[in-house]
Amino acid sequence: MLVVLTDGQTRWPSSRPPCRTVVGLFPRPPRRTREEDPEYRPDTPPEWARVVTVGQPQG
Repeated sequence: MLVVLTDGQTRWPSSRPPCRTVVGLFPRPPRRTREEDPEYRPDTPPEWARVVTVGQPQG
């Protein structure tokens, strides 16, 4: 099993790893680069990863 703790801005591999992948997704702090741009879409974990949200957004 692979466990990744991240705010989501991770360079994900292009293909599924040979083991189960769990992502602990932390909320991102406000006012990050480009997030004020209405066209901006944050990166998301890949579909093959099990995502668990950790904590609450700060702000």
